[in-house]
Amino acid sequence: MAVARVLDPQPQQVNINSNFDAHPAGVQITDSQPVKFNNNSGSTISITFANTAITNQRVFNDITNLASGQSTTEPPLVTGVTVNYEVWWQLQNYGPFAIEVGTGPLEISVTNGLPTPNRSAVPPNGEIQFSATDKACTVNWSPNNPTNPAITTVQVGPANNPPSTIRGSLGQAFSYSLNTDAAAHKVHKVQGGGGGTIKVT
Repeated sequence: MAVARVLDPQPQQVNINSNFDAHPAGVQITDSQPVKFNNNSGSTISITFANTAITNQRVFNDITNLASGQSTTEPPLVTGVTVNYEVWWQLQNYGPFAIEVGTGPLEISVTNGLPTPNRSAVPPNGEIQFSATDKACTVNWSPNNPTNPAITTVQVGPANNPPSTIRGSLGQAFSYSLNTDAAAHKVHKVQGGGGGTIKVT
């Protein structure tokens, strides 16, 4: 009786061009699928991955000093999450770009109304998850609210903030502002707030 062979998934190819942009800029891979980064920039580059903002997980190892014309293949270290990364040439960074491993959101942590990260990227129909560390805040979107279900507030703790899908076309960017509650009658308001952008890549 023949035994069926289980083939390892082929690497997802990501090419870095002469403008230090990743193509495709946003990819979705399976839980065990590696990513092959091809440096076609003409220069030596490095690629750095942000830890997830809420759970502080390392999703991929950083790639340092990848020579022009060379490639390296990286397997995901965790699954069920979206990670952002940047391409570095000398002291300049380009991105962020996005990889969704399995199905899972890009995490955005909020402290005193300030998001980390404040510039984010997700693949088409990718997910985001906000979570406040200290106090709840409201969210206002521009040009429109792309989230489904709609995110209008950020609560404390990830359990109180289910992931939401970003509905937007490729290349579209959405900006948002965060404002913590402030008592309107106080002369000196103690209020935090910031904002950020999310791009569909």
